[in-house]
Amino acid sequence: DEDPVKSKTAITQLSNILRNSLTTDQKRVARFEDEMKIVEDYLSLETIRYEERLQTKVVIDPNSYDFNIPPLMLQTLVENGIKHGVSKLKKGGQLTITTIVNDNNLKIEIRNSGKLNNSAQSPNPEGGLGIINTTKRLKLIFGNNAHFSIKAETPDTVLTELIIPKAQEI
Repeated sequence: DEDPVKSKTAITQLSNILRNSLTTDQKRVARFEDEMKIVEDYLSLETIRYEERLQTKVVIDPNSYDFNIPPLMLQTLVENGIKHGVSKLKKGGQLTITTIVNDNNLKIEIRNSGKLNNSAQSPNPEGGLGIINTTKRLKLIFGNNAHFSIKAETPDTVLTELIIPKAQEI
């Protein structure tokens, strides 16, 4: 009611996310470009929600678009960074997505303000259910050629890292 234009934009972005999730959910892998469109819509929606509390930065290596990644994995990890990091900070924070292509591997780094709290994720030493599922999905699709980790990069920054090999076709 306060801002009809913002509301209409938010509904459109939410519709895009839902539509894409329905069409990509059954695929083994999806084009990186398609996944980034979902992430961009999601970040735009969250920017409306958190306003000045969420700052985002995206730096994409152009060669990243030659890769395929598991559907909705990138969006889920970005959502995790906002939900468990930025949203818990009174002043908010930053979420940065960076990709680097090197030796036929796509490295995706998601940095978010916040603290890594392993005890809050799960009593399981391997991590929470989302972390376990992400690891299993990568193993099923890419075998031992993919890598996934979440760690405290600094006392106030969490780094989520994915390394995806260039090998899979849609």
